[in-house]
Amino acid sequence: MRTHTAFRTFRAEKSCGSRWVSLVAAVGLVAALAAPAMADLAVDASGNVTDWGITPFTHSNVTNALLGNMVYTIADDYAPIDYPSGVGHVPSPGGSLGEAFDLEEMYMRVSGNSLQVLVVTSSAYTRTVDGTAITLGDLFLDLGGSRFAVVTQSASQGLTAGGVYQIASDSDVKVLQPAGSSRSYYGTTYTRPNDYGPDATIGQIAGPWAVASTIDAGQQIGQADIATALFNYGGDENGTFLIEYSLDLGLFGGMLPGSTAGAHIAWGCGNDVIKTQTSTIPEPATMALLGFGLAAIVLRRKR
Repeated sequence: MRTHTAFRTFRAEKSCGSRWVSLVAAVGLVAALAAPAMADLAVDASGNVTDWGITPFTHSNVTNALLGNMVYTIADDYAPIDYPSGVGHVPSPGGSLGEAFDLEEMYMRVSGNSLQVLVVTSSAYTRTVDGTAITLGDLFLDLGGSRFAVVTQSASQGLTAGGVYQIASDSDVKVLQPAGSSRSYYGTTYTRPNDYGPDATIGQIAGPWAVASTIDAGQQIGQADIATALFNYGGDENGTFLIEYSLDLGLFGGMLPGSTAGAHIAWGCGNDVIKTQTSTIPEPATMALLGFGLAAIVLRRKR
């Protein structure tokens, strides 16, 4: 059974917080590479994601805010990239088509012995525009400077959904989806202002998008559980897609205390990207992991 910390309806507050978690312990190879558990994400009649205590579209936009053991970004109808041709800071190309690619909210927390990420976006898995299928990207994680990724769907690069990979080099990823010049920012070389740093190409800002099909199979360190739901929140938010990734912390043994933690996901066309990150350890997570870490140390000593 998966344990969790419940959160009630909250008010968005920006925060820098304290410290992030030390992720310790190891799991057996068979358990680590077991098939992913695909499940329905529990959403009640009001649209509340019950395991998280979160109702999308009920709070103002905010970046990298902390609440308890959770860090989150809300970017409804907003893009961190200043897109060209007058589109600006909205999901490209703006209007109703841009809304189809809106990555609206992202939450990351430690829950029991799991690292969990919840993503709220306008479309489920794939959006077809004028015959071109644009796919939602994989979830990328930066934990203490080490890079990992969780495969969202096999339709992207043919890898098994839920597969967790360690990213060793840029050749292990696809920056964006080459979906045709009119439907993707793939290969564009001009630079754009953005919220993440100096001007850069859209691929550099939004990417990476997916784990490459050519990645060494030995870089797969395990499987994540994925749970999803669709919900009609009204108006443009009907058909909202919610996807939760849950990773056993044992996959990330040996992380140092004080490490940073970040997550990001993008649509293959580069029309939107969302990130959330922290350099802190929220205290509830510290306590939750203390027993887990000690158990791993005891097990290692017994061996």
